Amino acid sequence: MIPFSLADIAQLTAGELILSGHAASEQIESITTDSRTIGERALFIALAGERFDAHDFIADVAAKGAAAVLVNRRMDVNCPQIIVNDTRLALGAVAKGNRDRSQAKVVALTGSSGKTSVKEMTAAILQQAGETLFTAGNFNNDIGVPLTLLRLTEKHQFAVIELGASHTGEIAYTAAMTHPQTALVNNLFAAHIGEFGSADAIAQAKGEIFTGLTDEGTAIINLESNDFTHWQAHLTPRQTRWCFSVDPHPQADFYAADVVINPLTTDFTLHTPAGSTAVTLPLPGRHNIANALAAAALALSAGATLADIRSGLAQTRAVPGRLYPVELAPG
Repeated sequence: MIPFSLADIAQLTAGELILSGHAASEQIESITTDSRTIGERALFIALAGERFDAHDFIADVAAKGAAAVLVNRRMDVNCPQIIVNDTRLALGAVAKGNRDRSQAKVVALTGSSGKTSVKEMTAAILQQAGETLFTAGNFNNDIGVPLTLLRLTEKHQFAVIELGASHTGEIAYTAAMTHPQTALVNNLFAAHIGEFGSADAIAQAKGEIFTGLTDEGTAIINLESNDFTHWQAHLTPRQTRWCFSVDPHPQADFYAADVVINPLTTDFTLHTPAGSTAVTLPLPGRHNIANALAAAALALSAGATLADIRSGLAQTRAVPGRLYPVELAPG
């Protein structure tokens, strides 16, 4: 993270700062919600849920040398405390503060399927151009997204943030703190319909990503799978719209041609607003062409070149558990 003073964090979270003999200017250099990972100059944020309350570990955290704790009530420890009403919301507020200080180009994505593959492809491309932070594992919810944003440092030039949701409003919350220059909905299916109640609710939830776009940001949609009729209400004339389609389409800014799908690879010509390039993707399947187009659009919007896109996609590897190739012994 980018260092903050105790006073900075108290201001970001609208919290009460109890210094316990320390200076308000003391710097916090890392933030954790895990009592087992207390580093030097670390702030511990005590989250509370239905089945746990990290306030139970505050004494242990202080004994391990935490620089400060962020809690929802005053604790009997001899280290600085920041007292807030809701520690989960405070985590998000500090994460937004860290993102706002960062100079990185931030892109965000969601969708019913393929999110992780698109994230990995986009990161592989942007790593060709500079230091890139991207979501680890499934850290894509209202806790994982802020923890990811808190990993942003001055050295990062790009960030690829995956946003997931289990209910309406969650992506609106994480998109606001992520504040991406580019936002993408990869596709729209009736996935997790039991959690949302209807296909319309799923569409609404995915479209929330566009509410967090910067004023002159770019919205990217899949021409073959979207609810743009409703999503465009979140956009302004100052924001750019890009579309992608596996098949050539008159409205597509990104599309594939000369497609050859092999058992383990896929070859195609990628067409973009910046020109065309031949791509060899080390993954099979039409769905991976769509994922590659989405990744190319995200990366190009952040400043990647066609050479970066071609090289990054060539280095992409399958995500374990998602059409992951396993080579069997002969016979």
